[in-house]
Amino acid sequence: MRRAAARQARQERRAPPPVAAEPPPPETPPEKSWADRLNTLTTFGPPITIITGLLIWYGYVATYQRFRFFGVYLELADLSNQDLILFGVETIYPAAALLLFGFLLILLVHAVVTRQLAAGRNRTMRVVAALSMAGGAALTVRGLIGLVNARVSADESPGVTPLSLAFGAPLLVYGLWILSRTGRDFLSAGATRTARIIAAGIAVVGLFWGGGSLAAEVGVARGLEDAKTLATRPAVVLYCKEPIIDVPPEIQYDDFGEAFPHRHRYQGFRLLLESHDRLFLVPLTWQPTDTTVAISTFVLPYDDGIRLQLMAP
Repeated sequence: MRRAAARQARQERRAPPPVAAEPPPPETPPEKSWADRLNTLTTFGPPITIITGLLIWYGYVATYQRFRFFGVYLELADLSNQDLILFGVETIYPAAALLLFGFLLILLVHAVVTRQLAAGRNRTMRVVAALSMAGGAALTVRGLIGLVNARVSADESPGVTPLSLAFGAPLLVYGLWILSRTGRDFLSAGATRTARIIAAGIAVVGLFWGGGSLAAEVGVARGLEDAKTLATRPAVVLYCKEPIIDVPPEIQYDDFGEAFPHRHRYQGFRLLLESHDRLFLVPLTWQPTDTTVAISTFVLPYDDGIRLQLMAP
């Protein structure tokens, strides 16, 4: 027993000292997903709220210009919010489709960029970052020129200045982000977040501004189309107790005499809209051979002094 214990003690003294275990390497923070990065946009509101607000604004501006083509201001028409939305819905479908396809394209491009960065193609991505920054800088400069020079913004196509700002600033910041993923940080973490917030704000403002400019053109085009297709709408025949002043010669007028309570008959009107017991009537003054449109709108109270007769075109 003593010999065995002495032999074990000698072996323990000869054994090398235990090596201390190395501490595990620090864990790298997980890469933020694209959904997490959208939190920057939520500084100005949820994305769905921003998109919905943009489309409602687009429809409102288009409706405003559409009726303004006939000389009717929406403040005078006093339409309800429900009526405004219904009038604007028919104009927002192309804008909504274009906006959603744009967001889909952005997500696809970002997915490709993320995969290329994960594959370690830093040299290629630096070229992409340089192109993104150059394009963003060019668009931003173009937008600023239109912002400070009223003559440029007045002569340009609708939406050029605001959309240049809306896409220029995000492209510039996105290029900086790509460079930071390749190991070249030009901004600190705080400065990068501030730049993202500013770029998101400029994008939101530019989209609303550009959407309003484009919607105004769409509204004018719809008003012109309405004027050209007035003849296809049901005709309105008015029987009035009191005569209507300054009707155009295209309106056929008949006076049935004092024996009839509604003695004055007018034929040739088309109904533009009805709101709060008021009739907005447009005379049929435009012909298919005309190259310009001259429109006047008559606003009449819809009360006991007027009787309507609607006739198919």
